[in-house]
This record gives sequence, structure tokens and C-alpha cells, in this order.
Amino acid sequence: MQIIYYGAPGTGKSYNVDELVLSMGLGEEQIFRTTFHPEYSYNDFIGQLLPKVKKDINGDTEITYEFTKGVFTRALEKAYEDISKKIFLIIEEMSRGDCAAIFGDIFQLLDRESNGLNKGYSRYFINNEIIAKDIIAISGDKIKLPPNFNILGTVNTSDQNVFVMDTAFKRRFEWHYISTKPVMENNVYLNNVDVEIYEDNVGTSRNVEWVDLYGTLNRFISDSRYLGLGEDKQLGQFFIEFNMSGSYAEHKDQIKNKLLHYLWSDVHNSSYSNDTSLFDSAITSFSELYDSFEDDKKIFSDKFLESIDA
Repeated sequence: MQIIYYGAPGTGKSYNVDELVLSMGLGEEQIFRTTFHPEYSYNDFIGQLLPKVKKDINGDTEITYEFTKGVFTRALEKAYEDISKKIFLIIEEMSRGDCAAIFGDIFQLLDRESNGLNKGYSRYFINNEIIAKDIIAISGDKIKLPPNFNILGTVNTSDQNVFVMDTAFKRRFEWHYISTKPVMENNVYLNNVDVEIYEDNVGTSRNVEWVDLYGTLNRFISDSRYLGLGEDKQLGQFFIEFNMSGSYAEHKDQIKNKLLHYLWSDVHNSSYSNDTSLFDSAITSFSELYDSFEDDKKIFSDKFLESIDA
């Protein structure tokens, strides 16, 4: 199993990963986690020689170098301990690291046999004596992924300054899209609160449910009749994880401190439309937007307010 869950921020990609793993009733020792970032390297992922300071029998200090295993190597060793037990390597934010450099020669192992006695094993092997030396089930230095070794990843489609994954890497994973469509449980929308939206600067307001507000934002962001920025700039139901027992003031603070910055920096500043704006024309800076929201004034444009009604 090699799956990447992808979608807009807040759609629940990590939640879907966790649900899949929990549904299998795995113990913590069967799950390995890591998060890619721009400085993450092959050595972090696989392992590296690091200096160790020790005392010899005479009490003198000596420095030795030992191989410190990365998360991939530790997960692979665990997988080979018992092929009947599933092992999951979970990689968050895969597009924030240079996958080609991080995987290196391990990339060769991602091709799996789909049929036959070796179903689930890597189709090809690589030679790596350092990884192989502590795995009893491997003879020599020829490394393959066993069928119980699974990789789950997440990719945020709206990340800025991400590394591009090439087609060869992408096609070795199944890509599961996580929609922005709201999720219900027992006929009730999850993570849903009332949000007060002001229509002018003299106190006229309306209550809008969060699922309606973020849904309208997504349509306004992506639809060519409005901003036309495409799905990459949309957001999900869990972009803000509301404290459902919290007060209105707490919910307002969460929106102010998380949603407004995203809408201004990633949406408003990315728009090339001269005819349509998400925010009221009187707002010309983020500080004005922040203060206006705090002071219960109008922040959204008339066109956006009309689209809520639509």
C-alpha cells in the first residue's frame, strides 16, 4: 500500500490517514511518522554516521562514529521482524521536501510486484550494506521492501514554495483526493459554528454557519465569475478546528487569527481580477482588515455577501 492523500488545507488529509491506520487496530510500535521540510535529507530519512563520545577503560575520552538509523530504516527493520504484521510509514507534508533527494536510491524500491509468489515485494533491489546488516531476514546487502511495509503520505495542494514531484515518483503511489465538501456525522455537520458577518459599519449583521461561509469562500475563490484562482487556493472544513464548547468570542478569535491571514496573503494578494474583490474596497491593508473584523465592521465586498445568499 503506497497512498498519498492530497487536497486543500483543512480537508482532513491527516485525519483520513489516522482513520485508516486506526481501523486496522495497529499498535504504536507498528506506526512510524516523519514530516518532510526543506532541510530534510536522505541522511535524516535513511540514517547517517554520527560521532559518539565515550569513555575507554582508562577513563579517557574517545570519539567513535556510529550509524544512527533514520525513520525509514527503523520501519523497514520492524517490517522484517514479522512479515505477517503490517507496518506503516507515515510521511506528512511530502511536497515540502525534495522527494527525489530524500528517497535517493530507495526510489527504486517503490515498484512492487503485483502478482505471483513475491506479490507486494519490491520488483527491484538495491545494494545497501548499512541498512541490511541488522536485518536477519536479508542475506547479503540486497534490500527490498516486504509486502507488509506500507507508505502513507499527505500533500497540501496550496503550499507555497513547494518542491515539484516528478511523474516517475508520482505514479508509484495511489493518489486519493480529499474533497472540500463538508463532512457530516449522524446528520450533523462536523466542526460547524455560527459566524457573525457584518454588512455595514453601523452594526447590521447576520449569522452564517461555518460550512456555508467556507463553502461560499471556495466558490468565490475558484469560480471564473469571481476570483478564478482555481481549487489550489480553497480551504477545507477543518482549516480551523473550532472548540465546539467554546464561546462566540473564542470562535471569533480563531477566525481572526487564522482565516483572515490566509485570505489576505494567499487569496487576496494572488488575485489578478480588477473587477472582483473578496474584501470591501475601503480595506487596503491587512492591518485595516484585522482591525475592522475586531471592531465588528464590514470586511467582505458586496459581491461576496451576495454570493452567500446565492
